[in-house]
Amino acid sequence: MTPLLHLQDLSVDLPLGGLFSRGKALNILAGITLDLPRGQTLGLVGESGSGKTTLARAILGLQPSSGTMLFDGKPLASRSDYRAIRRRSALMFQDAAASLSPRMNVEQAITEPFTIHREPMGRRRDRAAELLAEVGLPAAFAARFPHELSGGQARRVGVARALALKPELVIADEPTAGLDVSVQADILNLMADLKERHGLSYLVITHNLALIRHVADRIAVLYLGRLVETGPTAEIFAVPAHPYTQSLIAAEPKPDPRKRRADLAIQGEIPGVLRRPRACEFHTRCPLAQEICRQDEPVLRTIAPGRQARCHLIEEKTLNRETTDELDHQSPQLS
Repeated sequence: MTPLLHLQDLSVDLPLGGLFSRGKALNILAGITLDLPRGQTLGLVGESGSGKTTLARAILGLQPSSGTMLFDGKPLASRSDYRAIRRRSALMFQDAAASLSPRMNVEQAITEPFTIHREPMGRRRDRAAELLAEVGLPAAFAARFPHELSGGQARRVGVARALALKPELVIADEPTAGLDVSVQADILNLMADLKERHGLSYLVITHNLALIRHVADRIAVLYLGRLVETGPTAEIFAVPAHPYTQSLIAAEPKPDPRKRRADLAIQGEIPGVLRRPRACEFHTRCPLAQEICRQDEPVLRTIAPGRQARCHLIEEKTLNRETTDELDHQSPQLS
């Protein structure tokens, strides 16, 4: 089946300013190859500065990029192509309250997409009430302004606005940021319900591995603008292949101190893109780094069916065996 979204060797370069940098460019993303099947959720994870939001902007044509990008099998190359994808896609912003104009009430905010895309909407008030009902808010909220909303209510209004044009793809940037745990659960349940009801596909950008573990079908891990590992969520959490993925998962808070992995802790801070490390870019922080990691650049390669990783130290046979054993141990029904 043709994936809803296909990226092949997507790269993003930003021109550098200044007298001595004229004509030069700063590479932010390189060689991003991903598929998002229709009706599935792809989780995009990585530290701040890894390029997650830049990738989302490039997909929507808000950031100039190179490479091949297909939406529903059709290439995205011109302005009209990107206008089409924006009509069939939506963005949920990380700061839901800040994304709402203080000069617009809720009704105006969630029906604004109809005006932008010149779509008929019938009676504005009726359409706003329908969208609010979809996200579990009463119709009376249509008259409220952003300062009158709680964090969870602002997030639901953002979801309603994203649903206005009945999109096929929803890009959710940190959909539970700043919310209490109980409210986070409500938002995740709402997103799951809408996914089933409308056949949505999600690209979820987050630092929250506990969230992504429960909502994503597949995971893509970014480090310094490079994909370091992709694969099914259950398999990656059972046996993470790349040392960076191992470190991210090991950093999850665990109440049992016997299960904490101090040996996989990431050392230091993420390097700047102006001074990328040579060869493997993670070797300066990797607890398992060897000489080959400092000399040769690894390539993204298939390490198991449906899984890819960018690392010299992974052996396919060992990974297959460990993954199968761990999945059998965690979830016997999967065997």
